[in-house]
Amino acid sequence: MALTPPFSAPSASLPRLAPTLLIGLGLGCSEYKVTAEEPELTLSADALDFDEVVRGTQLTLTFFAKNEGRAPLKLERVALTEGSSAEFAVMSGDSAGIEPNEEAEISLRYAPAEVGQDLGELEITSNDPNRPMATVSLVGYGVEPRIDVDPEQLWFGTVPIGETVTLTVDVAARGQGRLRVDDLSLGEGLGEVYTLTLPEHVTLPYKLSPGEAFSFDVSFTPTTADAWPGELLVRSNDPNEPNLPVALYGNMTGGGDEPPRVEITTPDWGNYLIEGATTTLKGAVSDDADAPEDLLCAWYANGKLIGSSAADSNGALSLTTDKLPAGEVTVTLRAVDGQGNSSDDSVDVVVWPEDEPLQYTLSGGGSIFDYWSIDDDVSVYVDGELVFQDTNRTQDHHAPVEFDARVGSTVRIVANDVNACALYLDALVIHFGTSAQQPLNDAICRSACAEDACYDGTYGGPWPSVYLDETYTISIP
Repeated sequence: MALTPPFSAPSASLPRLAPTLLIGLGLGCSEYKVTAEEPELTLSADALDFDEVVRGTQLTLTFFAKNEGRAPLKLERVALTEGSSAEFAVMSGDSAGIEPNEEAEISLRYAPAEVGQDLGELEITSNDPNRPMATVSLVGYGVEPRIDVDPEQLWFGTVPIGETVTLTVDVAARGQGRLRVDDLSLGEGLGEVYTLTLPEHVTLPYKLSPGEAFSFDVSFTPTTADAWPGELLVRSNDPNEPNLPVALYGNMTGGGDEPPRVEITTPDWGNYLIEGATTTLKGAVSDDADAPEDLLCAWYANGKLIGSSAADSNGALSLTTDKLPAGEVTVTLRAVDGQGNSSDDSVDVVVWPEDEPLQYTLSGGGSIFDYWSIDDDVSVYVDGELVFQDTNRTQDHHAPVEFDARVGSTVRIVANDVNACALYLDALVIHFGTSAQQPLNDAICRSACAEDACYDGTYGGPWPSVYLDETYTISIP
């Protein structure tokens, strides 16, 4: 159909526009709708979660900016906003032009130098007339996991050829953040006499939250009467001990060259203690050349001698003391045998000054690092003072909350269900250090929406409503 005035052909000097023919019912003419050729920015992610990254290492994540418009898209500026953590860095992003239906890669690096949460925001400005600025939220957690392997020496004694002796090794996660045990490997040639057996639920690499542990067996089946010394390497993401050796002694009687075996059993890593309070330190020692009671055993706090202990015939020993100084303290147990060989074991604890408030952590589980969820809003009061509040009327996932208090202080938790259709609150736990904990409320979940896991056909509101308002008295440590 030919065009007649007032329509005319497009000028060669102007961009060609795409006409849309509209036919009106009962009309004897046609109209044209003009659609501008414009760029349109879409992002493959509006948030980047780097999760846990070991302090001193780095992780790079990538997302894409796509042009779903009909003209070239230019990313004019890709940068972190003011106030973003300096641990984030933009590795790539600016683009002179992204053609329609094409995309450009944007990469960011997270390299935490310290332990803790880091937040940031990436700002992207472009020539998209309808969305000139877009943002991407950033979150990462700098962690420093530590591995605790006990024992670090396995003595199998003298085993007849063809017979088997099995010993157990415990692996526990300490420090801050999840421990990843990557591999257990025997030294060259040891595989013919030593066998490793993992529990059924453990597949390497295996992740452990702080305080979690697993055990595995090491079996020795000698093929000759020779001594079989060797080493088992436990590889993990512990930045201080990424390759921790466990000494293996098969068909070896010890003698004067091998040091005693030493282990602190109490306190554990990360325990909180009170300055001036009486604390009992416990340990275990053994030696192939000397009876346990003949070993010289001493306890140290930050390298300073605080007392000595005598082991019983089973190797158990203890020291009751009130001499631990305030602050971060490394407790060490050292044992010396009759030949002058010595070895030691250490744990790090925190000793709180007796005249200062104690630090507690409110989390969503058995670890001080467990996050907790709430739907919709919550307020937490300590001795009547507000220490945490969420009032954004949506379901949220919160980091553990630290606060100062004392034994006998009260913790009040008020949870509100604001919007249909679900009310939800995790079971919360108060922690004092990594060992003492006090459970609070039971987990709560009811929903009027059939698609939710906790759907309850009898529940229909009301909204808003207060579904938990309880006060708890702190009883730990």
